[in-house]
Amino acid sequence: MNELKKEERSWWSRNWKWVVPTGGCLTLIILGVILLGSAIFGFVNKVQSSSGGDAAFEIVKNNPAIIEALGEPIEKAGFGSFHVNYENGAKTAEASFPIKGPKGSADVEINSYGDGETVTYELFQVTIEHTSQIIDLRENPLEKADY
Repeated sequence: MNELKKEERSWWSRNWKWVVPTGGCLTLIILGVILLGSAIFGFVNKVQSSSGGDAAFEIVKNNPAIIEALGEPIEKAGFGSFHVNYENGAKTAEASFPIKGPKGSADVEINSYGDGETVTYELFQVTIEHTSQIIDLRENPLEKADY
C-alpha cells in the first residue's frame, strides 16, 4: 500500500497569523506607554527645576533647624505641585512638595518671583507634620555658594 505521509508543520507556520498582529501591537503599545511616561516624567522634572523647586530643596536640606527636626538625610517624598508663569521677562512660581527624614516628614511651600538670577521669596516655609512647627526660610536662605 501506498501510504501518504503528512508532514507536521512547525509551530511558527501554524501560529504566525495571530502571533504577528498580537506581538506587533503589544510591542507598539508598550513602546508608546514607555515614551509617554518618559515625556511626562521629563516635563514634570523641567517644571520642577524651573519653578525653583530644586534650588529650594538644596536650601531646605542644608538648613540646621530642618535637619534638627527631621534628621539626615532629607529626601523628597513625592512630586508635589508646581506652577510657573512667565510674563514680560519676569517669572512667578508657586511650588509645594513633601520631604521626609528619619525623624518625620514635612511640607515645603514656596511662592517666588524674579527675573534671571534675582529671586525674591514671598513665601518660603517648611511645616513639620508631627509638631505643626513652621520654619520660615525667607529670613536666612543660604547663599548659592553654600550648597
